[in-house]
Amino acid sequence: MKNLLCFIFLFVLIINCNTSDTPNLQVFIDEDYNALFTRTNGWTGGDVAHSIPLSDSSTLWIFGDSWIGPVKDRRHYNSTMISNVIAIQHSKDTYSDNLTFYYKEIDGKPAPFISPSDGNGVFWFTDGGIKTSKGLFLFASQVIKKEDDESIFGFETIGKFIVHVKYPFDEPNNWKWNIKKMPYLYKSSEGYELSFGSPQFISNGYIYIYGYEMNIENFERFMILARVAEDKIIDFDTWEFFYDRKWHKESTKVTRLCNHFGAEYSVSYQPSLKKYVTIYTENGMSDNIMLRTAAKPEGPWSEPLIVYRAPEVKWDKEYFCYAAKGHPELSNGSNDLLVSYICNSFNFSKMVEDTRIYRPKFIRIRFADNNY
Repeated sequence: MKNLLCFIFLFVLIINCNTSDTPNLQVFIDEDYNALFTRTNGWTGGDVAHSIPLSDSSTLWIFGDSWIGPVKDRRHYNSTMISNVIAIQHSKDTYSDNLTFYYKEIDGKPAPFISPSDGNGVFWFTDGGIKTSKGLFLFASQVIKKEDDESIFGFETIGKFIVHVKYPFDEPNNWKWNIKKMPYLYKSSEGYELSFGSPQFISNGYIYIYGYEMNIENFERFMILARVAEDKIIDFDTWEFFYDRKWHKESTKVTRLCNHFGAEYSVSYQPSLKKYVTIYTENGMSDNIMLRTAAKPEGPWSEPLIVYRAPEVKWDKEYFCYAAKGHPELSNGSNDLLVSYICNSFNFSKMVEDTRIYRPKFIRIRFADNNY
């Protein structure tokens, strides 16, 4: 593994600001993690890229739609796309053999690691997951293809589920799980959708579970928040929802904490700032990776700050970036945050032909020691 101090500084952003809500920071491309996910056989691309710490040394990665098969001449060759894949990073080292991918094989062909029991549609792990003393909990969306919509966005979420793996330290091929449907996917007659499940962290005995309220017509999303006692995550009667600066039991009454979020983002505590940090892609799809801070999980959140502009969108007019999120368990110290994002194409054939895209790309945010 290359020493992280020897990053190739292809891009450096230094921000100095006099307001207390805006941290001083530097941004670096992380070539070690970019190389870790640049592969020419087996898993060769995928989106989502949530990471979940299983122990101090072991990390679970979960991916959405993924390419399985060889890469030749920088294109996917005789490859299969499946709806979800997981991987275990066995330590924080970034050499290639330190990462093991898992998915099924049916009749000799790649198949998703997990599928809905009713056979309807597929599972996407866009909401991440969390490990507690009760085991591993993965948040899955059941998604079906819309009729008469051949675009890359022609999908509809019909259910949200929690997949409970009691013994996540077993070999993943031997995992046994229980799946419980969440009651928190709500579509209003006014054209808004409420969804909980992403992301999650534990603080003061509670699991904080974020989500979004989305305007179905224009896809504008707003951050919303729930919490539940750490040992009762699948006891839905005990969940609480944040509204008007209070916690209560009614899931459809929520406060919009801030806007311009995609369906995927991260919230984590940054020790050097003594604040929570959220990372997301501006408006869900953009070359802008955004950051906000807050003293409490429920906010109030600071004004957004652009911390990085993804260069991949300049490669082709049909390319776009999304799914920016932080990976605090893989960060280096209290003033560091590893961040991933995905570049994709509105034109599916271009995604097939260009393996530089549709896999996680990585940057590191390094916060100044004297922020506060």
